[in-house]
Amino acid sequence: MSKKVSFAEAVALGFKNYVKFKGTASRSEFWYWTLFTVLLSMVLGTLENAIWRPVPTTGDLMTDLANLSATPTPLTTIASIALFLPNLAVTARRFRDAGYSAKWLLASIIPGAYAIFALIGVAVILTPFDSEVAIATEQWIPIIFLVVPIFALIAVVALMFLVFTLKPTRSFYDGNKYAEPEPLSEGDINTTA
Repeated sequence: MSKKVSFAEAVALGFKNYVKFKGTASRSEFWYWTLFTVLLSMVLGTLENAIWRPVPTTGDLMTDLANLSATPTPLTTIASIALFLPNLAVTARRFRDAGYSAKWLLASIIPGAYAIFALIGVAVILTPFDSEVAIATEQWIPIIFLVVPIFALIAVVALMFLVFTLKPTRSFYDGNKYAEPEPLSEGDINTTA
């Protein structure tokens, strides 16, 4: 059975089990690791804002988006790349601890696959579009119906992952085929599991 761990232990286990997808991770290990990644991104984001000052807003949406995308974020980018596999591994172990297969992580591909389909649909709708003329109402409706499901799919997958990670630990004796059976202690010699 997975034991409760402290914040420091969870961070150490996250780096120790960098790409270990087998085994289990307790709720405390998963949520402390998540807290660590959030705190790290906040610290790195603050450092980046101090080092590379963002360009002030101009009021023009497209100019502001271009300025925002031009602001360098190397620290958070490097951290995101470096922590991608440990995040995936701790989530997979947490799913296994709750009694679910780590293959459920593949559900996160669904919104991305649909987004590609939707972008192709939007491109087809806008192909005869003349850049000098505003988009007609008849074009907005199918675009909305293509784009809105992306957010719905993201919400469904995120909610499913949240439910899986909030579930309590299930031991091998509770029917969790992903958990290792624990040896019986001396006091459990004449008992059945």
